[in-house]
Amino acid sequence: MKTPRFTLRPVDLSFLDTAPRRWTFEAKLAASPSAVFDAISGDPGAWTWFPGMTSGAYEGEGPHGVGSRRFIRQGPSLYRESILAWDTPRRWVYRVDETTFPMAHALVEEWVIEPAGPGSLVRWRFAIEPRALFIAVLPVAGNGMGSVFRRAMRNLDRMLAGKES
Repeated sequence: MKTPRFTLRPVDLSFLDTAPRRWTFEAKLAASPSAVFDAISGDPGAWTWFPGMTSGAYEGEGPHGVGSRRFIRQGPSLYRESILAWDTPRRWVYRVDETTFPMAHALVEEWVIEPAGPGSLVRWRFAIEPRALFIAVLPVAGNGMGSVFRRAMRNLDRMLAGKES
């Protein structure tokens, strides 16, 4: 594993409301909230449904929860993260601690899963204090992230439907 070169500022859950840039995206899925939560909070190596994700794992033995660390590889970039909230089956939040890609001074992502009829509503919040590289793409960042999120949710919905068949 390549050692991340950029250390991000350690922020807490309040950063979701105070970050200089924030986006929220939503999608409805057919699967139950518990199935969706398990797929999102489970083995990061199984995130094949998320575009560009190539590998990942939690560090240390489970069970995992608040304070657990994980690493993921998305394309050529490596991220090391800390779990800030693990509220089964409703909310899962992590902070990026280190990365090989200089996109942020601080970054937190929140996944909220709520019942929606027989399925789920997934809400993804992305909160960032961007570095210069990310600031350069801010005009198109929201559209790009929204597109990736919608694709990820379509992939996850199909994957979970296959498990329930």
